[in-house]
Amino acid sequence: MTQSPTRRTQAERSKASREKIIREATKFFAQNGFRGTKLSDIAKAVDMSEPGLLHHFPSKDHLLISVLEERDRADRQRYVNVKEGNDLDVIAAIRELVTHNETVPGLVKLFTVLVAESITADNPGHEFFVKRYQGLREIGNELIKKSQEKGEIRDDISAEDLIVMIFAMMDGLQIQWLLEPELVQMSRIINIFLDYLRPAGDK
Repeated sequence: MTQSPTRRTQAERSKASREKIIREATKFFAQNGFRGTKLSDIAKAVDMSEPGLLHHFPSKDHLLISVLEERDRADRQRYVNVKEGNDLDVIAAIRELVTHNETVPGLVKLFTVLVAESITADNPGHEFFVKRYQGLREIGNELIKKSQEKGEIRDDISAEDLIVMIFAMMDGLQIQWLLEPELVQMSRIINIFLDYLRPAGDK
């Protein structure tokens, strides 16, 4: 059944409102963490009442998950494209991702603050991040194995261990960069690390 123009307009307004709420919530969560963020402050920032905000997101937990999903969307799509068969140099992709992250410090801060808070099992982001890392490790492990078979990545360390090391390096590097961006150069340091993943003759 064809949707009426009025309903389409309402749907478009609702979508725009949700996107605006997510943008502002991203800023508040990055600055204050989940527990330190108040829905009333987000509502004020988007010129809504708190009940109006809750019409779009039933709770702060729901809003947090939406923010996390939006934050993760571009990176997740990158890995989905690879898994569907697109050819990709894993090391080059990591370099590209770190270079991009240097241009979005607010999003990197959001991720770092929320993943730290999610370590406790009662945090609403806990399951999200557990599944996120599980999924990325699974895909990364598959890609590294393929690269090892093609001689692009050293094979004296298992793919399972390498992908854990890579995420540990990236996440730890982000923390130091956020604390001292004038001293810690993410792209330069990640490039040094990634060179060690190449076979000896390719460095």
